[in-house]
Amino acid sequence: MAHDVFISYSSKDKPIADGICARMEAGGLRCWIAPRDIDSGQDWPTAIANGIAGSKVMVLVFSQSSNMSEDVSRELYLAANNKVVIIPFVIENVKPEAGKAYYLGRTHWLDAMNPPTNEQIARLIERVHSIMEPAGNVGSIARVLDFGQRVHRKRPWTIPVILALIVALALGSISFFPKIMANFFPVGLSSSASVDPSYYLYREDFDNPEFDGAIPTTVRLEGDKCSNKEVVQGNGSLVFQTSADVMPNCSVLMTWGIEFKLTQIKAFEFAISTSPETPLNHLSFAPTLVGHDNSQKSIMLICGLNGSQSGCSVRSNQDELYQTRRFTVTPGESYVFRIEIVDPNLMDFRFALNGESIGEFTLSPEDALIYKDQNYFIFGGLHSDRNTTEAGSYFIDYLAIEQR
Repeated sequence: MAHDVFISYSSKDKPIADGICARMEAGGLRCWIAPRDIDSGQDWPTAIANGIAGSKVMVLVFSQSSNMSEDVSRELYLAANNKVVIIPFVIENVKPEAGKAYYLGRTHWLDAMNPPTNEQIARLIERVHSIMEPAGNVGSIARVLDFGQRVHRKRPWTIPVILALIVALALGSISFFPKIMANFFPVGLSSSASVDPSYYLYREDFDNPEFDGAIPTTVRLEGDKCSNKEVVQGNGSLVFQTSADVMPNCSVLMTWGIEFKLTQIKAFEFAISTSPETPLNHLSFAPTLVGHDNSQKSIMLICGLNGSQSGCSVRSNQDELYQTRRFTVTPGESYVFRIEIVDPNLMDFRFALNGESIGEFTLSPEDALIYKDQNYFIFGGLHSDRNTTEAGSYFIDYLAIEQR
């Protein structure tokens, strides 16, 4: 039987978890909670895995005990793999350990400390209902649109496809709806409207109507290299429109005039895509987190789309030090890349694509001494060393630097 909510908790917090479960079920939400929903003689790990896979939302009762729980870590991993929306319900002021921070970094937290009150639980129930609504299977759409998943592209060609999917879903003919919708609605950071601005050092969603048809003030084009193509904000994206047979080196400098130290940065995340008609063997399209100093020594953390060689890499003074697992891009799909600064002093990095890890890399101690104290900024765009290109459209849907 499918459930609306899976409740993840440490056994030491069972009274609170049971209270949340009772309140939610009184509010019309079906909950899965251990050990109540594990049948006698049933394998415990299998039951939990099935409970998570059959739920739409995971509520994590977050405390010092659950922060140290390996079972909770496994449940978060399963939730992320099953595209279950995770809502941390924080009952103690605890910093997540590294493994849990990986899964919780982009979620919208609910504070409910010392101890949780009826009002705070009511807000949690309201939040879950907002994900589930409208009622019935169509509630899956709300789950895709909120809390760590948002519509970044609002281009007209998506509307007929989405409507067709909704109609098919209502008829009960699509059982793999979340997988299809992932092609249109990338997993990403929480909506900027629902997160405290102090969460970010920088964020640009390209959704300010004032700049439609123009360039946001935080973006600067790289001189005449972009003069033979159109680069503007439109429909919630920064759009690169390039014609055929041009030398398409066109970069933009984000956060113009602003630089950061690596010790300030928790993660760099962005969503990029191409239009469906853009050729598969298209240009390299990649935003980059760049560190530099006055001696011209630089390091680049690059993630982007480049045909069958799409992925992430680390370069030092243009020499490639590392490549993540590669994948072949599908025109028309949106990809969310995330570069996490696991340890800024050791220069330990983790790379993720659409919420799944694609690689980790730690700089050598000698290089870490050179690069860790440099100034960092966002740079990137279209790049190619050939002029036999084909016409295409490329989109940056958002860029964000999370604060450590």
